Amino acid sequence: MNHHVLVAAISVAVIAPTVMASGYKLNEQGASGAGNAYAGRAAVVEDATVVFYNPAGMVKLKQAEITIGGSYIDATGRFELEGYTNGAGKTYSAEDMGPYSDGGDFIPSAMIPYAYFATPINEDFAAGFGIFVPFGTNTDYSNDFVGGGFADQTQLTSLEFQPAFAYRLNKQLSLGFGLDITYMQGLLSKQVDTVPYNESLKFLNGGENPRHAGVGYAELTDTQWADNEGFNNHYEVSGDDWQLGYNLSLMWDINSDITLGVSYRSEMEFKLKGDSEFAQKEDVVGLTQFPVQVDPAQQHLPAGTYIIAPVDGATGSVPDQATEVPLTTPQSLTVSYAHQLTDKLQLVAGSTWTQWSVFESFDVISTASTPGMIENLGGLGEGYIGHIEENWHDTIAVAVGANYKLNDDWLVRAGYANDQSPVSNTYRTARVPDNDREWLSAGFNYRINQNFDVDFAFSYLFFQDTEITEYERELDGSISEKSPEL
Repeated sequence: MNHHVLVAAISVAVIAPTVMASGYKLNEQGASGAGNAYAGRAAVVEDATVVFYNPAGMVKLKQAEITIGGSYIDATGRFELEGYTNGAGKTYSAEDMGPYSDGGDFIPSAMIPYAYFATPINEDFAAGFGIFVPFGTNTDYSNDFVGGGFADQTQLTSLEFQPAFAYRLNKQLSLGFGLDITYMQGLLSKQVDTVPYNESLKFLNGGENPRHAGVGYAELTDTQWADNEGFNNHYEVSGDDWQLGYNLSLMWDINSDITLGVSYRSEMEFKLKGDSEFAQKEDVVGLTQFPVQVDPAQQHLPAGTYIIAPVDGATGSVPDQATEVPLTTPQSLTVSYAHQLTDKLQLVAGSTWTQWSVFESFDVISTASTPGMIENLGGLGEGYIGHIEENWHDTIAVAVGANYKLNDDWLVRAGYANDQSPVSNTYRTARVPDNDREWLSAGFNYRINQNFDVDFAFSYLFFQDTEITEYERELDGSISEKSPEL
């Protein structure tokens, strides 16, 4: 699997007269920072984006400022199949994917907006407010993707409202505080093997197709499997939540030329509440290993036997089921350095630690009082509808850059960043096929007049080719029996 990303950012800074980091975290909060690959952002005060990067720096503003802009991300990703084995042992290759495809370009382009306001209150106090997108990800494979049983669409969107305050302790040191009022919405979908409902097969240990009644799940011939190829039911879970976090920061002018900035953002624990549903809700059956006694006629079946999934009488309907997806966003700590070497040249550098180890799994959990049919199809038990092992690890990103003032109106920027991925090779999934990346960035600031600036930045991200070996897993992390392999 390979992918690359282009990021272009533009913002407008108005002085009032009176992506993407690793994982699902977004760095694209301002064009002025993008020009340096976000190096040194917690130690530099150039515009109102300081509300996000280091609120303590707001006390350095001479007058009220507004910054409005957006980052456009043009990304591409392509899946190259080496081999896929379904739950019954049938194997597909790049040369023979049957009715399936490689999923197409699975990374849609995106626009990430932001807006900030910051103003000094007096010599020692300042306040600001920001609206921005702190987290997000989106992968979307075509409906006939050969790995559709693992992933179809994964979408995470967010919007944060941040009031911030700053206090100057003395001429060299200032402190900042902000509240992170965050809305998050998520969607996960996949393809699930189900077939049109057949009343006569309701209690049989049978194949997926009504024509194969009485044939064991793992005993279907290639010809019989061909009758089922390409038939999937689209499963989707969506939900949303609001949560409150906080951020703390300081800015220290070591001397007239050197500034150190530190910024901390807390974790937030979301529970994205919504519904699980199938696109085809009527006339459906499927297979499950979960030993559910939907009828006395099944009592003779041993645990682990594949049975026709429990459905509602003769209708085969699968109603929606109330669910939640827990998600804890990581805490992070940024340390930045800025050094004014000459009147024209400034060097910047920084590093960010992110505690991605809090992201252990994607879980879809039923909130219904009794087990539902979708839950039973999952076959995991304990109220779980879905479970995807992630086991991410903490990361450190580093960046260096420079700003050069050509004259009173023009400032040019450049930067480089190395951003570790939190994903290990063992647990990389088709949903978030993340890997290490490097940034090359350049940009400029142009002062139109005393009250109006324009920033533009361009970044190119290099990703390593990414390998995925994925299985379905039990709640304890073990590979499920009869799991497909991608």
